[in-house]
Amino acid sequence: MSDQGKTYAGFIEAEVKAERERRAAFDARGQALITTSGVLVTLLTGVAALVKTASTPRFPVVVTATTGAALLLFAAAAACGVVAGWNRHYAVAAPRTLERMVADHWTDDEVNARNNVADLMVRTVETLRHSNAFKARWVATGLVVQVVALVVLGTAAVLTMAHV
Repeated sequence: MSDQGKTYAGFIEAEVKAERERRAAFDARGQALITTSGVLVTLLTGVAALVKTASTPRFPVVVTATTGAALLLFAAAAACGVVAGWNRHYAVAAPRTLERMVADHWTDDEVNARNNVADLMVRTVETLRHSNAFKARWVATGLVVQVVALVVLGTAAVLTMAHV
């Protein structure tokens, strides 16, 4: 049995595994954006509903505007997490290709079989990287929006304390 291509095949296999793990990490980060931003929107809305009574002092427009902006930014961050979590297409071996492997190519020598499998995995890595780049952009955007939302919310809190 020849070791020809074994090093390359092992490397390519590790790349496929790394890209799948990277995809799972971006999905988890996107879900975290949804969860944290959603919780903050819910809490802010709940607090606003609880304190909104007839005796509630009227806040300046700037306080209301910054609080509203923070709510919208948190919603936008959650939306980025939703988009990042979208399932994106990536290439995998088609069932027909797998059927040909066990039927037509079962007797191929080890080097040719390794080469054919490596070729399929290279296509998978290429499409996974493209998909992961999409997810990474949306996660990064969501995190930036979430930080901006926190700054705006902090500003609203300072303005509120200055008013009360």
